[in-house]
Amino acid sequence: MDFFRRRLRTVVGVFSITLGLASCDQPTEPRVCTAIAVDALVVTVADSATGQRLCDATVTVIDGTFTQELRPFPAATECTYSGPTERAGQYEVRVTRSGYVPATMTNVRVTADECHVIPVKLTVPLTTRSGTSSRSAAGISSTIVRMARRG
Repeated sequence: MDFFRRRLRTVVGVFSITLGLASCDQPTEPRVCTAIAVDALVVTVADSATGQRLCDATVTVIDGTFTQELRPFPAATECTYSGPTERAGQYEVRVTRSGYVPATMTNVRVTADECHVIPVKLTVPLTTRSGTSSRSAAGISSTIVRMARRG
């Protein structure tokens, strides 16, 4: 008889633990969202040959009829551009900068959960108009200046 009682206690104990763990998957309270605003896209612009970040670019995002120029964030010296705030969508990202060939990335999908958008981080490489990197072009111009001073 003791054998059956111990078995029954074991079965009841295992069943109780299983039932308790199964209920942990379902929160009893609604999810609490933060009050911060989240930007959908964080875009870094870089020279395609050197990987060096490029500041002073214009980054524009388009989703259907929605268009927005992204702002430098957190500071212009970081060379990153951020926005739009709390807006999910499927974007086309256009980047332009003087001396570089414009670049476009399409089908950039930003989703959201019940609280915020899920940010997407992108790096958009730009190629110089002449096909050389900005570092190579700077080296050429400094060599020309040195040659002019010698002559």
